[in-house]
Amino acid sequence: MRVRLLIILSVILGSVSAQDAHYWTEQYGTRSMLLSNSVYGSVEDLGAVYYNPARLSFIEENAFLISGKVYQLSSYAFDTNSNGDRTSPKRQSSFGGAPSLLAGTYRVKGWDKHSFAYSFLGRRNMDISLTESSSTYGDVLPIIPGEEYFSGDVYLQKKFNEEWFGLSWSFAPNERFSIGVSNFLTVRKQNALDETQIYAYTEAQDVESYKNNNSYSFSHAGLLWKIGMAWNLDPIICGITITTPTVSLSGNGSFNYDYIYTGINEANPIYERNKQNDLDMTYKTPFSIAGGVGVNIERSSIHASAEYFGAVSEYTLMTSEPFTGQSTNTEYQAVLVDKLKPVLNFGIGYNFVFSDAVYGYISYSTDFSAASATINEGEIFRAKTYASTFKSNINHFGGGVVMHLKRADITFGASLATTDYRIKRSLVFPEDGGSGIFDPDAYTDVHWNRWRFIVGVSIPFLNDFAKKWEDKLLNNGDKAN
Repeated sequence: MRVRLLIILSVILGSVSAQDAHYWTEQYGTRSMLLSNSVYGSVEDLGAVYYNPARLSFIEENAFLISGKVYQLSSYAFDTNSNGDRTSPKRQSSFGGAPSLLAGTYRVKGWDKHSFAYSFLGRRNMDISLTESSSTYGDVLPIIPGEEYFSGDVYLQKKFNEEWFGLSWSFAPNERFSIGVSNFLTVRKQNALDETQIYAYTEAQDVESYKNNNSYSFSHAGLLWKIGMAWNLDPIICGITITTPTVSLSGNGSFNYDYIYTGINEANPIYERNKQNDLDMTYKTPFSIAGGVGVNIERSSIHASAEYFGAVSEYTLMTSEPFTGQSTNTEYQAVLVDKLKPVLNFGIGYNFVFSDAVYGYISYSTDFSAASATINEGEIFRAKTYASTFKSNINHFGGGVVMHLKRADITFGASLATTDYRIKRSLVFPEDGGSGIFDPDAYTDVHWNRWRFIVGVSIPFLNDFAKKWEDKLLNNGDKAN
């Protein structure tokens, strides 16, 4: 049945937005964001809680960092090689906040060689909806005698939010070497929906309809650790960071499936619906090891980093209980799986000094996809759904300035993430009088841009201000006596 083939479009649309197979999409800390993840060995702000906790020992003053003023503009452009009577836009864009970092350091009296920090960071965040709609009149469905009014909609939504809560410790036995550990509690929530609706009004004044809906959602909590080592070998700064796989603490998920079809030309109608909640689930992340170096050259510095992420063998996130379609007596079972290939990312950045108060930054980094899944196009109800399918690689560019003022460091900058990829089948419906709704020779080129605009503030703790004023007053009192 030609109508059934339209469900494949929703599978293809899934590849447009599934960007959770990338590891270097986010950056943390004001200076670190401008250097595009090239700071694993040379991080100097509170992004150290993520990049290399050992570097916390080299942050001289207690500090508090808010990098929450980060705004994001994402845009998609679709260029299709076939022309149809499409009503959906060729461009889509969204503007809003982006994942951020809030962190602070503190020291414990009597533990002079130890540094501590707390942090909250938005590890991943996406909320995107894509809709492809069209309507036409003609002999679209040859199985129906005569011509018909035909309309269809393909709707995809993917939303996920992952947050990390961390405590960090660093120890420096001397001025040249330090070690550190960050322990993060990770909380991830994710849901995805793809839905296809088709309607036809025939010359016989019959209304035919088709609806297919597949969705899932889950929440997961886990623990992971970042273990770092850092060396200060002036003029060279370097470090290594190891990140452990996630250890699952709890997980809960659900599946929803609808398949309703009126039946064309006296074909049997279909009614299948099933929803299951409170399913056990797990979520895995890879082991990784990163290394970085920074080299100070007169009034500038060069930074370079690389990180290797291991593979994750195919595993099951969650499985539904078997269920039977009400009208067909066909048995189904939904399985959400994932499989990730190894990835090596690298980044390079350059810091140049305009003056003692103004520093400039420019950078580039890769963001290769770890997705290795193939899409099962053979069934309307995909019994095996992959959580990660976006295989295109992303390039990151960054730049900006940091102003070092007496009471705070102020950061202004921007970064661009960009990629292009081709979907091998059309996202349009047929032209008037076309013979079908699926063109295997058609394709759509998708261009994605994400601009981020950064305003960061790093300030000393108010307690430090109070202590400095207290010391000053005491010293003045001693002189007066």
